[in-house]
Amino acid sequence: MFSTLRKFFCFKKEPKTPLGFCDGPSSGKGSLCCCDCGTEDRYQQPYDPENKFHEAVCQGRIKVVLKLLSKKKFDINDKDKRGRTALHFACFYGHLHLVYFLLHNECDVNELDDQKSTPLMKAVQSWETKIVSVLLDNEANPNIKDSKGETALHHAVYVDRPDIVTILLKFGGNIEETTKDGFTPLLLALRERKLLMSEHLIAHGANVYACDDFRRTTLMYAVKWDSEDIVEILLKKDIDYSLKDIFGWNALQYATAGKRKVRSIILEYEDSLFSSQHSVFVGNQLGDISQSGYDFKSESLISVCSRTGEANFETQEASRKATHSSSIGNDTEKNEINQVWADKCPHPELRDYSHPISKPKSEPQQSEPDLYEELKEEIPKSKLENERNFDKSAENQEFSVSGANGQQETSMEAPHSSNMNNDAEENVVRHLEKKTVMEDQKQTSEEEQKQHSGGKTKRSFDNPATIA
Repeated sequence: MFSTLRKFFCFKKEPKTPLGFCDGPSSGKGSLCCCDCGTEDRYQQPYDPENKFHEAVCQGRIKVVLKLLSKKKFDINDKDKRGRTALHFACFYGHLHLVYFLLHNECDVNELDDQKSTPLMKAVQSWETKIVSVLLDNEANPNIKDSKGETALHHAVYVDRPDIVTILLKFGGNIEETTKDGFTPLLLALRERKLLMSEHLIAHGANVYACDDFRRTTLMYAVKWDSEDIVEILLKKDIDYSLKDIFGWNALQYATAGKRKVRSIILEYEDSLFSSQHSVFVGNQLGDISQSGYDFKSESLISVCSRTGEANFETQEASRKATHSSSIGNDTEKNEINQVWADKCPHPELRDYSHPISKPKSEPQQSEPDLYEELKEEIPKSKLENERNFDKSAENQEFSVSGANGQQETSMEAPHSSNMNNDAEENVVRHLEKKTVMEDQKQTSEEEQKQHSGGKTKRSFDNPATIA
């Protein structure tokens, strides 16, 4: 009757997210059903003994335990039907003096029950921090797994005891050990909404990039519980918010579908990443522009691009107008433009086009080369030879000067007047007179040449037939 009513009233809604991961409120108290149909706590199961020896251990009656052991009715390592020893019961019920007694009498510290649980796990489940330390001091193994693949560290996460976690890590507990479902202690803490425990594990070096069997990340679980602190911690460690699980969902999609407040934090982080990438891109572009020879000082990239575009447009307009004016101009302007054809253009797409380029200014052409040659031939050869001889004599002229020892010394420069004797003075005067006469002759020959060439040219223009 109750099961029928339960099926009728506890109907399930269609999940918004895969397997209802982010459906409902983030507090964890809500469910998809109309009533709370949760299961019993895993650690509220009865842990009752099955014989007198174990019953005395559970009650902490050490005298009865000694009496039963003395009669040899029980052994210190005896197990019940569920594989539990006296040390399991002493650790679970927190009797530290019995734990010392059993360990002193060589009780097996790593014995497993039918669930493959060790006495250390039972001490962790009962929050017995002192007993945990005593067992670890007596070579208890913190990395043994039970039937669910959970170690003592996972059990410490279930009971939310960071102090026990610290002790287990100190004695070699593996912080990255996974359960059968692929949960590390950090993922398990996030799944069970143990937020303080999660921060404690992250502070002790837990891997924030771990994923479960559905490839759900630690960030997705932090989004599920809408934990702003943990989301900020994970994003500061550069966790990839765009990673997708096997259903194709990422953390931002879960935050949006579940209407979580941490969605704004993820969006701000996304904007900061884009802005940083944009600044790097702009920096590279400005570096390339500066290397190309442009100097924009404090000008922004947008203004640089706009100004460059306007300059290119103005250049294109000017070239278009120049081409148009040259096409409608006179013949002399057309002759000043030289066409560079496609076979000289290195770019294959421009081989069908020609580029108008202005001719460089060249030297004026000689209008009448024949007349020039004729006038040059008519110059008297004797005068040209005299000029050449005069130049050579002026260059090779040397002065004879008597040295300090009375010997003759040659020099290209005139000696100082204070050191010259009478002969030297006469030589200098003679040389200067000779030079003056030669300059007068040269000037006279040049004037005659100009008069002769002028008369000849005039006669040639008056009678063109003489040139031919």
